[in-house]
Amino acid sequence: MLVIERIAKYPLRAWTAVIWLALAAAWLAGSAYRARLEQGRLALLNIDVQRDAIAAMSLTLDSNLMGVISLLGLIEPDIKKESTEAIPSNQPKISALLENVGRSQQIQGLFVVGKDGFVKSSWDDSGQASTGIDVRFRPYYQQAMAGRNNIYAAVSLARSDHALYFAAPVYAGLARSGDPVGVVVARTDMEKLERLLARSGQAAVLLSPQGVVFASSRREWRGMLAGPVSAARVAEIRAVRQFGKLFEGQAPRPLPVSLAPGMAQGEGRRYAVASAAVDWHDPSGSWQLLVLEDLGLSVPPGSGVPAAAMAASVVFLLGAAGLRAVRSQAAQQRAHLELERVAHEQELRAERKMQLAQVALQMQQASQRHARLAVFLDQCHQLFGAMQGVIYTADADGLALAASYASTAPPPRLALGEGLLGQCALQREARIVDTAGAGAAWSIRSGLGEARAGALLLAPVQLRGRLLGAVELALLQAPDAASYEQFLSALDLLAINLTE
Repeated sequence: MLVIERIAKYPLRAWTAVIWLALAAAWLAGSAYRARLEQGRLALLNIDVQRDAIAAMSLTLDSNLMGVISLLGLIEPDIKKESTEAIPSNQPKISALLENVGRSQQIQGLFVVGKDGFVKSSWDDSGQASTGIDVRFRPYYQQAMAGRNNIYAAVSLARSDHALYFAAPVYAGLARSGDPVGVVVARTDMEKLERLLARSGQAAVLLSPQGVVFASSRREWRGMLAGPVSAARVAEIRAVRQFGKLFEGQAPRPLPVSLAPGMAQGEGRRYAVASAAVDWHDPSGSWQLLVLEDLGLSVPPGSGVPAAAMAASVVFLLGAAGLRAVRSQAAQQRAHLELERVAHEQELRAERKMQLAQVALQMQQASQRHARLAVFLDQCHQLFGAMQGVIYTADADGLALAASYASTAPPPRLALGEGLLGQCALQREARIVDTAGAGAAWSIRSGLGEARAGALLLAPVQLRGRLLGAVELALLQAPDAASYEQFLSALDLLAINLTE
């Protein structure tokens, strides 16, 4: 009522509030609609990047080339012999084999590394032999000697080009068991992976475990570092010797866009970023394939305007209709408020009288006194929320238990003045005992557990000044004034039935 009166009293403020609400609804609706569109684009992008990661694995670790060099290390006796024995390098038979495999697979080079970590025989499409080079420090050799096929992406020290090294172990027998005795290594360029990165039409990145952009559809991003550039990170990157002379004269530049999956800002644009792992068995960790979609193109800034306009219109129209209704309702509310209060009080009085009449009728219909007392306790549960209760009748020796409701083993007799109920009967005064926070004699039990009573109702039962008995009820909480008054009225009905 107070709100309606204040709105009716200050209409200008109310209209200002409606306008602000309409603007807020427009902003929220437009932002929410645009956010849903962006999340939809991100979900599709995640599907695309997972597909591209599978394609990258099929071009590398799961490729035909990896299968070929694995087979060479498993079944080719000349390669096994060269890996373990001190024989001259580049035997004609082995050189011809390496060249035939290299040209059939369209790769840059193919070489065999002995158990000692030195290149024994090699073939290179440029004619530059790699024979005699020590590759023991290379992770691809270490991983293959541990029995794992692996891909190692690096920048060549000699050629300064980006290359992929495919490495597979050589075994002494015809089964992949025991310790490897050498390694077969193939080197390829990045052409197939770069075509994969470019096919989506989005900004795509192949990121090393150190955070270096090894390849990208954005040529200017190649060699940049994702995240903050620090001296410690640069020193760690240089120490692995994986990127050739790329960072010899200068530190890597920071990438202008965050590559954390989700939404990112950079270069004045908003991007959706999706990522998928590419596990090449690199000891430094998994590589990441990332795709960035320019949301300014796929979700234009004005895409949320229709939703914003509709939300603002709906809120404004509802606000205008509400203000008109408030003006007409304010006067009616003031006039009806008093009438409703009076009617409510009359209704409550009538309801209480009807409830008492129902109690009297049910007690009258009971044939025996014990049944009438049980009806009384049951109605106390219905009307006042009594969870347990007892009725005692007065005799020459004190109080005798006559009926109980949901209580366990109440005392069969009480002397006048004994306990709370005995004192109530002796003093002939009704009492409400608040037991919240204090130890109480009553404990309300059920099949689900038990709880302490919140309040006790105690009252003597009297008729024309003569004590007939006493009643004690356990409630979960203290009754309000109306319920207490009705309880006292119900005692008169109990008194009549105790005399019969």
